Amino acid sequence: MIRNFIWLSAVSVACCWAQQPAPAAALSWPLQPLVDIAREVPALQDQTPPASTTAPASTEPIPQAEPYYLELGGFDNFVNNNYGQWRGAQGRVMFRHLRGKGIRHFTPIVSFATQTRPGGSQATFGLDSYIVFNKWFYMLGGFGGSPSGSAVLWPKWRYGATGFITVPGVKGLVATLGASQIRGNQGDYGNIFSAGYLYYYGKAIWSGYLNFNRNYPGSIASNSGGFAVQYGAEKKQWIGIGMSGGKIAYQTIELHPLDVRFNTFGPNLFYQKWITPKWGVILRYDYQNELNAYERHGVSASVFFEFGPIPPEIKTPAQSTMPLPLQH
Repeated sequence: MIRNFIWLSAVSVACCWAQQPAPAAALSWPLQPLVDIAREVPALQDQTPPASTTAPASTEPIPQAEPYYLELGGFDNFVNNNYGQWRGAQGRVMFRHLRGKGIRHFTPIVSFATQTRPGGSQATFGLDSYIVFNKWFYMLGGFGGSPSGSAVLWPKWRYGATGFITVPGVKGLVATLGASQIRGNQGDYGNIFSAGYLYYYGKAIWSGYLNFNRNYPGSIASNSGGFAVQYGAEKKQWIGIGMSGGKIAYQTIELHPLDVRFNTFGPNLFYQKWITPKWGVILRYDYQNELNAYERHGVSASVFFEFGPIPPEIKTPAQSTMPLPLQH
């Protein structure tokens, strides 16, 4: 059992619920869920702590986060209709609290993933960063690519950014707007525009989004969306549940052109637990039903570490409620 746990913890969660079997996999990407973003928004280093009150403040960022975050894990998917098992690994490193004027508003994230299916294997990488402009607006943007492998399981390139805007007059509400492009190996590509929200209420975080997709060739439109809620607190535990679904539409430009349309939906669950204040585990399960295509059950496990000295200028007393990101 210990050996199995080490294997599961040695490689990372791969957001595999967003992937489709080839050739549709060429136009998909393991985009980070909003609920994950909600938990790791970086703190502003120059933001003053809230005044002492009898009740914990719930509108300040958490500046106690250690400078380095490392996550490693593995995943496995059981897919019917002769699609076989999809398994792989992923890791990412986040650099928080960079020193120096200007760069301290950046939080770079370096990530990688590998995946193997009956038809072959492929690896992918990414470089992304949170960019904090002020207490009202921040963004997450970056790019990634996938070297040639024995199969096409990810886009050749992807670029994109999502902006997060604090909504005036509605405590705890953050609006999101995003745009990205993914490019395949045969000149095919897709544009994705999204709109959503994060709503912090006590120890709960609610989130939702709508994606408006257009794939080329063919200028084929499709839409998707989802919502989720999670409950807990940093340095203790989080538990969450969500649902996503929509229409998948794409056209290939292989030797025999293929025009595809079908619907997909499925729930997902996760549990994150700090074993100590410095490390913990994340467990996930998700189910995907692509109507008239396949059903997929996905499980994953990862271990994460937070380490490094916390800069003295951002230390404040710990808060017992989940704070809102980047608000005053």
